[in-house]
Amino acid sequence: MVIIVALTGVGTALIQNRLATLTHEEISNQLDVVAAALNGSEDEIAMLSHLELDNARVTLVNLDGSVLYDSQESPAMMPNHKDRPEISQAFKEGRGSSERSSSTLGEVMLYEAKRLDDGRVVRLSQAQSGFLTVLLSVIGPILAMALVCIVGLLFVARREARAIIAPLRDVDLDHPRRNADAAYAEMVPMLERIESQRQELKRQMRVLADNDRMRREFTANVTHELKTPLTTISGYAELIENGLVASEDDQRDFGRRIHNEATRLAALVNDILTLSSLDEAERGDAEVSKSVLGASEPVDLSRVVDAVCQRLEPVADAGGIALGQDTGPVIVFGLPRLLDEMIYNLTNNAIRYNCENGSVNLYCGTDDEGRPYVRVQDTGIGIAPEECGKIFERFYRVDKSRSKARGGTGLGLAIVKHAAVFHHAQIDVQSELGQGTTITVLFPVQDPSLWS
Repeated sequence: MVIIVALTGVGTALIQNRLATLTHEEISNQLDVVAAALNGSEDEIAMLSHLELDNARVTLVNLDGSVLYDSQESPAMMPNHKDRPEISQAFKEGRGSSERSSSTLGEVMLYEAKRLDDGRVVRLSQAQSGFLTVLLSVIGPILAMALVCIVGLLFVARREARAIIAPLRDVDLDHPRRNADAAYAEMVPMLERIESQRQELKRQMRVLADNDRMRREFTANVTHELKTPLTTISGYAELIENGLVASEDDQRDFGRRIHNEATRLAALVNDILTLSSLDEAERGDAEVSKSVLGASEPVDLSRVVDAVCQRLEPVADAGGIALGQDTGPVIVFGLPRLLDEMIYNLTNNAIRYNCENGSVNLYCGTDDEGRPYVRVQDTGIGIAPEECGKIFERFYRVDKSRSKARGGTGLGLAIVKHAAVFHHAQIDVQSELGQGTTITVLFPVQDPSLWS
């Protein structure tokens, strides 16, 4: 419709301009004939009164601008014409022309004037249809043509729309790329995007399924791990309550076992709370994690290593394990409790899974790139290559019988992994069956200016 309106306006203007040009030419030719006749006539007024010109008005103007003759009006009633543009130009140059429009009538008056041999000026004028008049004369056919075009375009648009939509309706949303060969070029980016989103949805579904599986496994494992010490505590307590423990030595033995199981239960609950807080921290809930884990601060890893060695030295001595350390001062910005628990769990695991008369050595410092690290090296049973990727899973044990015998909860290395993630650290595991294991936690380069 915009194109039709624009073309109608431009076409009307061209037509009106062409008609005006042709009318000017016609009047000019007629004016030459009239002027030649007047130059050879003895009675110009009589000749002009008998002159017949279709649609043309003839006016004879004297040297002073007064009207001597007009084919439509009485000369006595007409004003002086000396200031009219075409008359003034004809007096000066011998010939003049002009046009004046009437907005109310929608027409244009065209004027042609020529100076006679005696100095007087003869003028011919004719009305010409203006823009509005020409437009009204062609609007009917144009509207009819526009109606035909609209009907035709609607038909074509519906057909083309169906042709465009047809391949879209045939798209297999489960396998959009299969439709790429039958689709037109503009559809290919859309199909690629659908495929990309489909793959992302599948990935998210796998993640959700894995999370749900891990949740169920974690719940089952927690239930099992809590049930074992509780059952033991309940059994021994029931024996004591019913007076079935006669000797004092048996009572002490049962009390010791209840205390050990309670300690194991407390350690398990503590580890579960720590993992839960780390999960909250990873999901961005800083307030919950801070209330349990504490606030971050600069921590000297060498002091943490020394404190851990002192606490675990009795455990190492009881198992015949030599516990050593080689450390240098190195500061890491983090959670003191979490760093302590991370190093403690690594060291405790190294002692628990060691061989008789084995050794455990702890190292801390900075590497060649200035990154702080903690390394725990043992001469224990080692880890099979296929097991290395699983040891940081919750409740996973390489040697389940040894873990049960020595009170492991199965959550120590899981806490180590999440603590490393919390501190943006990397964990490297080097192990060989029967030769021992070396686990290194590598922290990012520290910027003391950010600690304030």
